[in-house]
Amino acid sequence: MDKPVSKAHRRKTRLKQLRIILPVILIPILVLILLKNLLTPSINLDKVVTGTVDKGNLEITVQGSGIVIPNYEEIITSPFRANVVRIMKTPGVRVETGDTLLVLNNELAMNELDKLNNELQLKEIQKEKLKIQINEALQNFKIGRQIKEIRIENLKSAYDAEVYLHKIGGSTPDVVKKTKTEWDIARLELEQAIYNHDNQINTQKAGVRELETEMLIHKGLIAKARNLVNQAYVKSPFAGSLSSIINQPGIMISEGQEIARVADLSRYKIKGNVSNSWAGKVLTGQSVLIKDRDLILKGTLENIMPSVSEGMMECQIRIDDGDISNLRPNQQLEIRVVVSFRDEVLRLPNGTYYKDHGNKVMYVIRGNKAYRTNVVLGEASFDYVEVVSGLEKGDQVILTDISEKEKKEEIKVTSDK
Repeated sequence: MDKPVSKAHRRKTRLKQLRIILPVILIPILVLILLKNLLTPSINLDKVVTGTVDKGNLEITVQGSGIVIPNYEEIITSPFRANVVRIMKTPGVRVETGDTLLVLNNELAMNELDKLNNELQLKEIQKEKLKIQINEALQNFKIGRQIKEIRIENLKSAYDAEVYLHKIGGSTPDVVKKTKTEWDIARLELEQAIYNHDNQINTQKAGVRELETEMLIHKGLIAKARNLVNQAYVKSPFAGSLSSIINQPGIMISEGQEIARVADLSRYKIKGNVSNSWAGKVLTGQSVLIKDRDLILKGTLENIMPSVSEGMMECQIRIDDGDISNLRPNQQLEIRVVVSFRDEVLRLPNGTYYKDHGNKVMYVIRGNKAYRTNVVLGEASFDYVEVVSGLEKGDQVILTDISEKEKKEEIKVTSDK
């Protein structure tokens, strides 16, 4: 008959069994935990940008790009076809009104001026000749008229004498009639001479007036030609900065070709480009934020060009406020057109992670881990991005875009601090 097993013996047996079973159970678990820790990626928070979700106001803006241009710039063109003789100024220098920028060869313009002067002299000689002819005609007519008037008086006296003789029977009616006819003819000849003389004088005077008109026109052409000759010394139209200038002495340039630009750099404006998808929402008069490195300038959208190029609308922006001392022509800037304003919205600090509104995978930090989270982002300003859903106020988020590199649902976070 078997002896009964004592309680102490049974306990001792169980402990022995546990010592055998526990390692078999715990070791795989510990291995799994260790493997999980080893395989779970980690990220150092000191090497990424983080931000905290808060609540506040948000200016809804449309992103675009801009180029700094002078507020006013004048293009100087060649007044005539010529060679560049000498360049007096270099690009970028300060110029005053009337400063000579370059000198052109004005030989062709001088030839044209000489030609016009010679033509004017010929017309002046023609005018003098006409005046002499008029004076000569007046003098000849004066003498000729006196002769005709004397002849008329003699013929009248002869007619009166024949009439008297006819009354006393000393002359016939035919003789009286003949003397009367001769007297009438003489008077008609005088009238004809006066008429012809007046026509001749009027014609010659009209010729003088025509010549005077031609001379007046010619003097205008001479003044223009002389001005062209003087324009061989190309001068600055106002005080400003010489933006550009033709820099090849001796080169032949055409009439109307650009040879220099002078700009007023005391003020600037922005030539901006905004996506045409915002047409109808981007309007003239809206406020514009202009980013110059760490500075924000404020401006106003002055006008929008009617044409669209490569899906972009071109616009001009007036700078209203801010330090422009660091701006330079052709400098590239980021712009944002303020299209609306929202109060008390969830928002994150803006950064390179934000490309456009819509879905975005981001990592939210909780304790020593960061969890992959689907977030819906809205519109943005320079400083903030609207959070539509997926995050709550106070959430700390990794703003550096690591979603393409990290695919795990959770990652460990560490810090050197």
